[in-house]
Amino acid sequence: MLRIFSFLVTFVSVLFNAAAVAQNYKIAHCYRGCPLGGSSENHLIIRPIYALSFNTTTKSADWVSYTVSPESIGIASSLSRAPIADEYVSETLKQEDFFNSEIQGLIRAQYVPLVDFAGSPYWNEVNYLTNTVARTSSLSQGAWYGLDWSIRNYVNRRDEVYVITGPIFEEGSNLTLLRTNNPHRVPDAFFKIVITEEGKGAAFLMKQESPVHRHHCEMRSSIREIENLTGLDLFPGMIEVIEESAFIELGCD
Repeated sequence: MLRIFSFLVTFVSVLFNAAAVAQNYKIAHCYRGCPLGGSSENHLIIRPIYALSFNTTTKSADWVSYTVSPESIGIASSLSRAPIADEYVSETLKQEDFFNSEIQGLIRAQYVPLVDFAGSPYWNEVNYLTNTVARTSSLSQGAWYGLDWSIRNYVNRRDEVYVITGPIFEEGSNLTLLRTNNPHRVPDAFFKIVITEEGKGAAFLMKQESPVHRHHCEMRSSIREIENLTGLDLFPGMIEVIEESAFIELGCD
């Protein structure tokens, strides 16, 4: 049974101060507590299938957390991918921001993938623009797709997993800008961390410029490295250290 139903008290999004809520409320989408360390101006958005902390300055979530289960995965070929304006946050990227973005090799992508929740009645929640980010087509079609496929393969064979993902903005990098009316900085990289039911973890750091043929297993990282790069405390409820030994479960020897 989907873990998400254990906390639902409403079918609409709820907005709180991110830091305060993460400290005082248990959010079932997050493994041992939602991340801390983002801006106090962020919007914490809790939906039936995910939670995220949206940063209106970067127009991207600082982190997105969700649980993938065998019941949530489905076939998405006939489902709509039309973007939905978020009724709670207006400072998001818009569909028109991606007109001609292919020239830059960028596409309108989603942190939470549709296929992971195509079996849920709440699948359309992934189309909210607060779940949108500019990602290169090569990364999306390569390592990002490969890792998502490996996650679903593991879930279908074994059991549900927690996933937390978000952007990385590097200091001193050559800025990539989405050519909107107000030029918008694109993330330099992304992180994705997978936690199994047994509490085993695997962290990945995926650069935007990664060629399409590069395998996700070549992008292994560590939770400590990602926390250093993002400034986030990703698992504030953890006393013990997460054993980062789930790589083999995701196709990495």
